[in-house]
Amino acid sequence: MRYYLYGLLGLAIFAQGCVAAQRVGHEPAIRRGVPVGTGVSAIEAVEKATDKAEAYYRFMRSLLAEQAGDHHAAITWQKAALQVDHRSVVMHNHLASLHMKRGDVRGAINAGEDALALDSKNLHAHLLLAAVYQSLHNLSVAERYFRNALDLDPVRTETYVQLAALYREARKAQEAIAVYRQALDVDPGSLVIRYNLGRLYLEEGQSEQASHIFREILERDSAFDPALTALGMSLEAQGKLDEARTMYQRALVDDPRNGEIRERLAQLLLRQKELDAALIEYRRLLDQEPNNSSFKLRIGFIYYEKRMYGEAIQAFRDILREESGNHEVRYYLGLTLEDERRHDEALDELAQIPKDSPRYPDALFHRGYILSQKERYVEAGDLLSIAGSLRPNEGVIPYLLGLIYFQQKSYPQAIAQLERALGLEPSNAAYLYQLGSAFERSRQIDKAETIFRRLLTVDPKHADAYNYLGYMFADEGIKLDESVALVKKALELQPDNGAFVDSLGWAYYKKGMVDEALVELKRAAELSTKEDPTIFEHLGDVYFRKRMVHEAIREWERSLAIDSANEAVQHKLRKARDVLSREGE
Repeated sequence: MRYYLYGLLGLAIFAQGCVAAQRVGHEPAIRRGVPVGTGVSAIEAVEKATDKAEAYYRFMRSLLAEQAGDHHAAITWQKAALQVDHRSVVMHNHLASLHMKRGDVRGAINAGEDALALDSKNLHAHLLLAAVYQSLHNLSVAERYFRNALDLDPVRTETYVQLAALYREARKAQEAIAVYRQALDVDPGSLVIRYNLGRLYLEEGQSEQASHIFREILERDSAFDPALTALGMSLEAQGKLDEARTMYQRALVDDPRNGEIRERLAQLLLRQKELDAALIEYRRLLDQEPNNSSFKLRIGFIYYEKRMYGEAIQAFRDILREESGNHEVRYYLGLTLEDERRHDEALDELAQIPKDSPRYPDALFHRGYILSQKERYVEAGDLLSIAGSLRPNEGVIPYLLGLIYFQQKSYPQAIAQLERALGLEPSNAAYLYQLGSAFERSRQIDKAETIFRRLLTVDPKHADAYNYLGYMFADEGIKLDESVALVKKALELQPDNGAFVDSLGWAYYKKGMVDEALVELKRAAELSTKEDPTIFEHLGDVYFRKRMVHEAIREWERSLAIDSANEAVQHKLRKARDVLSREGE
């Protein structure tokens, strides 16, 4: 077998040496080139030639074993070869690479150092040791070996790329950039190095520099598709969404089956609120990967955003038929059913989300909200309390609890929850507005005023806050000039808001400007999209002040037709009828 392998693996290379060895016994030493008296016998010469052949044979057996994937045998043969020829740098390097493939870093280091002991300027050994130490995350030593390799061969661009990758791993971006720049000095035409530099700029948030690099690449080679996609990413990072979109679309012309680029395009279209266009792209992605639940989920989201609730529900249920344990999908199904006001179905879906799911607190929150809409306040409060214990830093949970207490007219409890929400989000306009309302309803007018003024500092264009504060002053009969000014400010922001016009009319009424009040209240009734019992009540009050009793009765009756439980209006109506009866009408 051995002689057969010799024939296969290079016997011809050693043929001359073997032939010479066979002739040693038949030629004078002087003709054989062996100096007389040197002590080198013919036998020694033959042995040396035989050793070389044996080392070569074992080395080739190692290579064959490596090709077959048997690294253990490859190492055994390589060590055997080195026993015969221990000064072969090539074989020490090969042994080091075999150890690396088996994950034996210590063996790789020893073999690499043996190679350098024989030849301190061996490029391959320096590169191999750099890779070994990089795998150990000993980056400083790896850097030293890469630098040694560059000293030995300063025009080898691959080494620059490897060193730059090392710096990127070490999060030394500026050093990596400098090395890429050095590599480009060596090989200015390398698009790959230029591309890697651009990607590094992009990763570091230097999107403008990245764009410049990618444009340079495309000027040199318009078919370099990775640069086209990366240019789109850098433009997207700069907020140049239309340009980025164009780049992705160009890339897809050349590579229409590239799912990564198409997905980036689809995501960009979602950012631009181009829902129909995004839907087309996600459908194409789904055609390429029919079982990709992520794409199905995105399609469901788009239907949800388009208020195509039926299609969204169908999309989510299609996923759940294949993945019943996908709690994310079930959560969004519950939300869609909630928005469809299919509350019982929504509760059923959300209740299936288990405690170990990340969506469990969210499901509790929405179940609590739905139950509050069904006026099942105790159950709602229980669920929200659990959600709050799981998410103690989310203000929206105590906010919703505050709303529930507010609806039940439990104002002290509402105030406590709303103040807790504000403690978590001090500048939340919705929380401030609701807290101000709760203080006003609990007759804590000074505190209500403080909160509404704070809200207007947070949001100087909060029309409802101007109106509420102005109306509150009017209703209390205080600061009436400011009341009018506040409501007028609200109307500057929303000129056709019937409720705001009613507030202005009421403020005029409180100031004794009855005729002006009547004009505004009539306008309020015309502007309101639906009949408002408060506006009719106020109209009745103005008419009664003007001694237009019949008109007052008419307006109060209209108010009670909408809100029959309003005892104050009932009292006013009885009083007006008494006036008419006393006058004999």
